[in-house]
Amino acid sequence: GYMTVQEAPWHTPLVAAFVEAGTELGYENRDINGDRQTGYMIAQGTIRRGSRCSTAKAFLRPIRLRPNFHLALNAFVTKIEIDPKTKRAWGVEFVRNNRKQVIRVRREVILSAGAINSPQILMLSGVGPRDHLEAMGIPVLEDLPVGNNLMDHLGFGGLTFILDKPVAILQNRIQAASATTEYVLNERGPMTVLGGLEGIAFVNTPYANHTKDWPDIQFHMAPASINSDSGAQVWKILGLKEELYKEMWQPIQDKYTWTIMPLLLRPRSRGWVRLKSKNPFIPPAMNPNYYDDPLDIATMVEGAKIALRTANAKVFKQFGSRLYQKPLPNCKHHKFLSDAYLECGIRTISMTIYHQCGTAKMGPAYDPEAV
Repeated sequence: GYMTVQEAPWHTPLVAAFVEAGTELGYENRDINGDRQTGYMIAQGTIRRGSRCSTAKAFLRPIRLRPNFHLALNAFVTKIEIDPKTKRAWGVEFVRNNRKQVIRVRREVILSAGAINSPQILMLSGVGPRDHLEAMGIPVLEDLPVGNNLMDHLGFGGLTFILDKPVAILQNRIQAASATTEYVLNERGPMTVLGGLEGIAFVNTPYANHTKDWPDIQFHMAPASINSDSGAQVWKILGLKEELYKEMWQPIQDKYTWTIMPLLLRPRSRGWVRLKSKNPFIPPAMNPNYYDDPLDIATMVEGAKIALRTANAKVFKQFGSRLYQKPLPNCKHHKFLSDAYLECGIRTISMTIYHQCGTAKMGPAYDPEAV
């Protein structure tokens, strides 16, 4: 198709070991885009010759010269214009170059602004929970549960494994000039790795539905960890406190490491998105409500145990791989690697995988969550 899906053209030896470790645990080597997903596999991404193949590159560039297509850059949508009598959308209001403009439509408006901005635009347009819209001073066109049902994939980034061999990515050991040249000229090298992600697995905890291909935990395997950029950015991106980074990962910031990040595939907890203001330029409020359902944290604990068993497979011994066993300072009152310790660690180093969804759910009229 127009959007190309490929493996990264460059790999560390760790990802092959990761897939082999999965077979040691009884899982099969899979194709992530195949008919069955439970198993271990090399990651694939929407890339083309080592660079990201975005939806714009795939679908918009080829048609950019069509006379019936127009793309407005730097346009900030503020409202969908809806006829209050017929409830039909007739236009879109947006601001561009400090000027408010309205586009009228003959057929339809397709709202595709993501799980955070889609509900924001709908609520600004008068479609949403009546009590909330009235509190914001927005006339209600339709009372619907817009902004409810927020789900996300939540990950645990705290498992670090130290290596004796230089088979992982360590930022201060990479020659920037040669890596950039390899990327730009040859479309290869470490800069083609999918955001640091090399391996993926879909596994079943005891809480999973084992009657079908329906795993409840996904692994992201990366040939690096929180220490691998010498404290430049990763700990900030994860929202960790500086003192936590300094105590935990600064002592090993010059060591080769890798990680497995378990993430919760099927959360039972639900959050919400709401307006902070009827000013469209003020970002909405969001509460993901992570781990509100106790089964979510229990599933993640079991996922972390499977990750530890994976990393303990025989195939990793060739690299001198071993778990970094320094306990998190706020969890050290628990027995190391006990269920209580793992739960504490998972709550401490939680990371969004940016897979928010559900807040403007499509569905039939009899579905109380559909909007």
